[in-house]
Amino acid sequence: MVNIIEKIGKALQEQAIPAAQKLQTIVSDVAAMLGEKVEEIVREINKPSQLVTRAKKSTDRAENHMYSSVSTALGDETVAEVRRRLSGHTAAFNSVELLFVTDADHRLQGVVPLSKLLAATPKMAINELMNSNITSVTLADHPEQVAEVALTHQIPAVPVVDDQGCLLGAVPAHTVFKLMREDHILDMERMVGIWRNSDQALSAIEGDPLRRVVDRLPWLIVGTVGCVLATGLMATFESTLRTDLAVAFFIPGIVYLADAIGTQSEAIAVRGLSFSSTPIQQLLKGELKTGLYLGITLALLVFPFIWLAFNASLAFAVSVALICASSIATSIGLLLPSILSRLGKDPAYGSGPVATIIQDLLSLLIYLSVVSLLVF
Repeated sequence: MVNIIEKIGKALQEQAIPAAQKLQTIVSDVAAMLGEKVEEIVREINKPSQLVTRAKKSTDRAENHMYSSVSTALGDETVAEVRRRLSGHTAAFNSVELLFVTDADHRLQGVVPLSKLLAATPKMAINELMNSNITSVTLADHPEQVAEVALTHQIPAVPVVDDQGCLLGAVPAHTVFKLMREDHILDMERMVGIWRNSDQALSAIEGDPLRRVVDRLPWLIVGTVGCVLATGLMATFESTLRTDLAVAFFIPGIVYLADAIGTQSEAIAVRGLSFSSTPIQQLLKGELKTGLYLGITLALLVFPFIWLAFNASLAFAVSVALICASSIATSIGLLLPSILSRLGKDPAYGSGPVATIIQDLLSLLIYLSVVSLLVF
């Protein structure tokens, strides 16, 4: 197996260098043909008035979802005193999941879960029950940060404080879940090109036709360039395709499966990156393993059918290519949203033409290189 992997790597290197040189020439020709028109379109798209934004995502703040009426107590109060004060008045509070403990200046000191308060002995001081290891948010924090704090620390309500650490209120659990659901829906809509609460959504269907062309053409140009690159890549392996036409039969399947696996990773990454604090290296390692296992499973499914219909060497080549392409597709699906997130862009932009083109080109390169090595 090690020898096969080494041979595949050597073949990829030998085939990739001339392919890259040829593709570089093609890209230069395409860029020359597009010329000033592309630059003009890019300038139009980069105008602030034309940027596709999600007002809810960029301007929403924690204060818009905060309840100011929350149950509080001082650290030196006893359990009995707090119970007596809260008894019969819970309806006055918007959030009773947690008892927020403050000092005399109303600075947040910690929290006490309601269940813990009810189970404690009456004479026990509140600061003996208090969990001081608590993370708070500010008024200006984004709702996604509120949800991340709630999930990370497993708390039913997230305290909101000012710059001095004084308690202002809390965002309760049901609001956190609502925010997570809304944000998930918005990101999924964004991935398929639906923009709500945006003038761009209306102008995309009702605006001037030329304006709509300017809005849509850049991504189509990206896709067109990708098609040209794919054509040039296949031309590099013309001798392989001429030798056995059956090799071409499996190109659509390899490309589709790799793209489908990558799309799954993109969808998971778009939401996961908003809440996960795990280092990207560890996430990438997990996605590589996931892609490897998916590739092996799919390869085991298709191998016997290709063997029976054609021959063992072609079946083995398709299986190996599928394993490699699947592993790379999951990595691309994770890395693109991650890179965009680090650049301060919405990770939902990681899906679409760019990811698809990269996955398709790499899938073609891997498949044709593996076939050239193992079949011919």
